This record gives sequence, C-alpha cells and structure tokens, in this order.
Amino acid sequence: MKVTWRPSWIIEAREPAFIGGGEEAPIVDTVSHGKQKYLWGNVPALDLLNLQQNEGVDFAEDLRLLFAASGDIRNVIKSLTKVPATYTGHCEVVINDKDPDIVARNAILLLVAIYFSPEVATSIMLHIWYSALVSAEMLRSLQNSVLPLIQEVCKKIQAKSAQSLLSKVWTFGTRSLRLVLTKEQWDRLPSYFEVPDGLSMAQAQAIRASTTLAPERKDYLDRALLTQPPTWRVCRVKFREDGIILPFGASREELDTPNPTFYQTANSWPMMDSADPLEGWPMDEIIQKAPLAKNDLYGNRGYLGPMATLAAFGPLLKRKTENPSATMVALFLNAVHEVYSPLDYLSSMHSDMERLRSYLSVTRDMVQDGNKYNPEFIKFMSAQVLIREFD
Repeated sequence: MKVTWRPSWIIEAREPAFIGGGEEAPIVDTVSHGKQKYLWGNVPALDLLNLQQNEGVDFAEDLRLLFAASGDIRNVIKSLTKVPATYTGHCEVVINDKDPDIVARNAILLLVAIYFSPEVATSIMLHIWYSALVSAEMLRSLQNSVLPLIQEVCKKIQAKSAQSLLSKVWTFGTRSLRLVLTKEQWDRLPSYFEVPDGLSMAQAQAIRASTTLAPERKDYLDRALLTQPPTWRVCRVKFREDGIILPFGASREELDTPNPTFYQTANSWPMMDSADPLEGWPMDEIIQKAPLAKNDLYGNRGYLGPMATLAAFGPLLKRKTENPSATMVALFLNAVHEVYSPLDYLSSMHSDMERLRSYLSVTRDMVQDGNKYNPEFIKFMSAQVLIREFD
C-alpha cells in the first residue's frame, strides 16, 4: 500500500462504521466480529522460567511447570526453547485448558514435536498451528503417523463411559507425552485429522473470508491498518485474504487442503476477524527473525479470579527453601475488556488523553481539517487502550 493510502471513510466522506454514541458524544466502537474462540494467543509469549534472571543458566535440578488455562502452547514453546542446551535435569510440564478445540490442537502439535525430527516437525507445526490451508501431503503424513496413535487408544476404550477420564503415555527416546481426556474427547480427537465431507479449498477460503474480509467490517480493518507502516499493511491484508504463513511472494500452490483443526464443520471459521498469529509473539523478535525482506511479517479460557487461582494452584508451588524463584504468573487476559462499559470509557477519557499526549501529538490539522473523522485523529484515539490505567 502506498504512503498516501487513506481509509475508505475519508475517501467516501462519511462516518466510519465503528463510531457510535450519536453526534453529541461519539464513541469509538470496539465490537468484535466472528466467533470468540482463542485458538491463537493474543498476548506475546512469555518465558516463564527466565533462568538467566532467576535460578541461573547453570541450574541443573529438575523443573516443574504448570500452564493452567494455557490457551495455545506459545508460552510452553517460548519457555522450553530458552532452556540452555547444557541443561541435564528432568523437566515436567503440565498443560490444560477447558476448550476442547484448544486441547486437541495442543495435543496434536506436541505429538508432532516428539514424533518427527525437528527439521520435519517445524514446518508441520507452523502450518497446523497457524495456516488455514495445509498441503495434502502434510495432512497424509499426520494421518499415517500421528492419527494411528490416537486411533489405537480409541479402540481400547470403546467400552468405557463417555465422561470417564482416561490417559495414555507415548514415549519417544527421552521425551514422553501423557494425554488425559474423557472418552468423549478421545473419540472426537480423530476428527481433527479429517477435512469435513464436501469442504473444498475454495469453499473453506470463502467461509474464512466471510469473517476476515466481511464488507461490513471494512472500516474496522482500515482502522487497524492505520497504525501499521505501509509495507506491514500489505502483509496483514494478504494474511486476511489467504490465511497462510509463508513469505509474501512464495507459491501457495501446494497448500490446497483446509486445515481440519480449524474447520471442524463445513460452514464456519472459528475465530474473530481480528485474530492474528503476530499477536502471540513479541514483535521485536518477529522482526529480528524475519528473512531478508524485513517487512515480510508472516515469512479464556476460564476466569477463576485471584482468590480461587491462589487457592487452587498456590499449594503446587515449591517452598522458598526448595526454590526461592518459584513463581506463579497470572494473566487476566480478557477480564477488563469484557466488563469495560461506555461509562468507564467516558470517565477515563480525560486521564487517558493526558497520558496519551506524552507519546503522541494532536495537531490543529487533525481536528480542524473539516473532517471530524480524520484518520490521524482516529489513530490517536485508538491508541488509548495501549496506555489506559487499568488498576
């Protein structure tokens, strides 16, 4: 997109669709669109161990990590890949989530990680995790290797009751994975390896585009693009169009099969239009690890509350005499957003504006150019949530 790009509402001289509240008290609307399922994390991954700052890079004792209400496995990956290659202890990781789709996808990704060599597993995990389309060859590979491991379990538990909890341990060399599900969940797990009957690539892409590129959401997309550099806007629109994690100019020809971990039905896309893989990783790391084309960006789960969280998981922490760095990290992922009302918005507006002016300037042209929906002013207003005091 050119540097001179402007949002549609400016070109068409009209009120943006996200403005509500009437002429006297316009409010920037943050209404979401699409199914509110969080198959991708929307907060950058966190290294929970951070050995360099805590136990030390020479730490050799056993580690035990709990990712309760984990969402996807980005925090697990981030934490484990930061462990030094010289570490000789035993690391036990417990992951759970109440959303069966998240649990199923996490289980498949972890099975891929321990079944295949790192060179093969990396590509499979990337596309199963993030791409709306995968290659037929990749899906066949999973159906021939990982799926039989699950089918074997399903066959053995046929006589069990639907809600009985059943576990299976797979061991590959020094690595093992123990999966605990109800029989009902075990029986459903093979469906994540099968594309729904009658769902073609074209149909899958059209279904996804009806959410990610919905005409009625054009102004919301333009508002999101406002905050991006021109080259990033092109990448983000491209991903909204095809949903494939590949370098911008790479061929998509081989990726011709709907990813069944997303398409559990033949008529819906499971996430919101704003869902983006980039939200789950620190942007500085994405840019550092980007290919030569540095602008090629793509080259709860259950809210317990602090008291219940401390009561449930506090006893699992090691005593300070055992490990003074033992820590519980609690993330209030969507708690504030879900209860934030228009009245809260109005009451915090003045303090938000004062704080925001420390980072961004409001010029006379932004408010006196004859267009009250000036894109630069909209960008300024949209930045409020980044500096708002939520305590």
